[in-house]
Amino acid sequence: METKSGIYSHPGIFIEDHINRCLELLSFYLQRELPLISDEFVLSATLSVALHDFGKCTKYFQDYITGKGRRSEFSKHSLLSAVYTYYCAKKLISDPKLLSFSFVACKSHHTDPESFTSEFTFDKDEIERLKIQIESIDQEKTNIFISNLNLPENVKKSLFLNKEEFKNKLTEIEKEIKSFRKSFHKCESKIEDFVKFQYLFSLLLDSDKTETGAKSFRPKRVSCIPLHVVSRYKANNLPKSREIDHLREEAYKEILSKEVDLSKRIYSITLPTGMGKTLTGFAFALKLRELIKNEKGTTPRIIYSLPFVSIIDQNAEVLIKVLKTEFHEIEGRILIKHHHLSEPRFEEYEFSEARLLTEGWNSEIVITTFVQLFHTLISARNSEFRRFNKLANSILLIDEVQALPTKYWHLIREVLREVSKNLDVYIILMTATQPYLLEEAVELADPHVFRKRLDRIRVFINLEGVSLGQFVNSLEFKKDKTYLFITNTISSSKELYRLLKERMNEKICYLSTSVLPYERLRRIEEIKKGKYRFVVSTQLVEAGVDIDFDEVYRDFAPFDSLNQSAGRCNRNMERGKGNFYVIKLTDSEGKPFYSRIYDSVLCNITEEMLKGVKELSEPELTNLIEEYFCKVWEKTTPDKSKKILEAVKCFSFSSGDISIRNFELMEDDRYKKDVFVEINDEASEVWSRAKSIIEDLKKKKIDIFKAKEEFEKLKPDFYKFVVTVNIKENEPSYDQELKTFFVSQDMLERYYNSETGFIEKGEAFFEV
Repeated sequence: METKSGIYSHPGIFIEDHINRCLELLSFYLQRELPLISDEFVLSATLSVALHDFGKCTKYFQDYITGKGRRSEFSKHSLLSAVYTYYCAKKLISDPKLLSFSFVACKSHHTDPESFTSEFTFDKDEIERLKIQIESIDQEKTNIFISNLNLPENVKKSLFLNKEEFKNKLTEIEKEIKSFRKSFHKCESKIEDFVKFQYLFSLLLDSDKTETGAKSFRPKRVSCIPLHVVSRYKANNLPKSREIDHLREEAYKEILSKEVDLSKRIYSITLPTGMGKTLTGFAFALKLRELIKNEKGTTPRIIYSLPFVSIIDQNAEVLIKVLKTEFHEIEGRILIKHHHLSEPRFEEYEFSEARLLTEGWNSEIVITTFVQLFHTLISARNSEFRRFNKLANSILLIDEVQALPTKYWHLIREVLREVSKNLDVYIILMTATQPYLLEEAVELADPHVFRKRLDRIRVFINLEGVSLGQFVNSLEFKKDKTYLFITNTISSSKELYRLLKERMNEKICYLSTSVLPYERLRRIEEIKKGKYRFVVSTQLVEAGVDIDFDEVYRDFAPFDSLNQSAGRCNRNMERGKGNFYVIKLTDSEGKPFYSRIYDSVLCNITEEMLKGVKELSEPELTNLIEEYFCKVWEKTTPDKSKKILEAVKCFSFSSGDISIRNFELMEDDRYKKDVFVEINDEASEVWSRAKSIIEDLKKKKIDIFKAKEEFEKLKPDFYKFVVTVNIKENEPSYDQELKTFFVSQDMLERYYNSETGFIEKGEAFFEV
């Protein structure tokens, strides 16, 4: 029977048991056939995992973890672990970059990393503290811990502790570690180096966090998800008689019949709106997955990313139905949704474990937001770094790719190319309007063929400014037609809704993010069922909302937005030709609403291209998109991208002008805040549950960790009643306990309109 060290990593857990389980997870997560993987990389990752808790061997930590002492500066373990990892690793590893990566990974495994130039700095107090910590270590017990590790004997030989030797070499070690600053200070690293650090750090974090937080989890892949699940679902659930159905099937078969050269890793599917890209793209990803498994011996995860949470929920429902044609239960190992409001799908685990596994992307199919994906690709925080390893050998399905901010195009193309090359990632870009992002992408459909055959709408363009009142007075409605109005701002949408209501004696549906999600989703379902002839909305209906109208009026916007909006007009080719109108609405001062929210460069390019144009067919409209994106690429400044790329090459995570933490795919507006609206009895019950969690915490019935867990369970229901809005000139009361603004039922009249949502005054905001 193995003799235990008697050293604890966690309460009641021997350190060798924790580390051996981490090494087991590392072996599962580490993809050894990647282009960037070398024998030294594997050894560096192994040593980082094996020694990341070495600092817990001190008497100070052992007294703390067993309740004999308090937490103190001397009980901290990360720096000592990092120094000892470096000390041992340099006996076995010659690559200085890998040595530096292992040091930072161990030092930062409980905190977000700082800039590398500061990570390699020690002060006198730290050196003295390290000496005292080393002196307190029980050498015999520590070497029993090392001997119990599931590592080759020749590796363990280099890890055994000689306290005096280690302590005597501390000054020398300090100088060597400090010398790393020079190479990072010059910012001469390659993006490939950053990817390598992200991967190593991710492997350590994921192994450690998963072992600690989900001890019962045993990794197991679901290797077979057959391609026929999509064709079987289509055969049993989708209409087949309409012209649009025939075109969708033709595009599906064309894309699925393509010969695939696995040396090409970047693909695109460019099809007009309404052509069934979701199912077609997913089917191609399954085909690609099977090819890679057969030819390379690895089974890729499919990471399906979309711009907005609402689209994720919609597409996830479809894919779950597709998978149910093969699997009785769609458990978390097969498919998860991951965004800030998603519920864990690992039902067989406790909630905290299920959440940890969801956040770590432990599934074959991960459906997530652009924000989650691209902040994982360009990591700055431990929660982002942790799941980076799941990108290795994956298939990235990036839908509605035109929604990526143009200011980051240069950054995104460089990063996608790098992970494709070094992590063996396959990328599929899907859109109706392919941006000029990765021109080397292999196009799987001939977009020109389908554009010619899809002539569903007439496009009418009038770029003379018109006020909302003048616009409404000019409208003539037909009894047999349906109408959709898409505006650029919340204020203009509300005013247009008011003016239309005054003019007509007919029910109008209103949509914007000022309306609670609880109500907004219900209204979208009613629109799909044909309940409303008139709908006023902001841009939230542009992408992924499957609604169809005879006539659509769109306030002027950049070309890609116009094209997305046009996709809501005669989408299913069921009523002759639809009419799509581009107009230019102006405020009371004669200024166009679009100027408040869109990049002037994009608007100027669009306006220049449409100058003198009065009418277009759908093929003419979509053909102009390619020219538009080329012009955007030429005229968009890469300054924002260059700063983040510079920070990547410097490994700069700290605050400042050059910092990876400055990367924000979707920027927050400082005047937009979360507001909980007690709209009905269900909202009241949810609010009461949230307050009771705080009450139980104050009464010490539960601890802070249990309180956080209980609120995580409640969060999906809680946020049904939350709007994120401008409160600058109409600020509700603030609940200090729940850290959110609150509108009670007796204050609804002042703050919330049952038709148009939160009552805000002042500036209007762009919808996302």
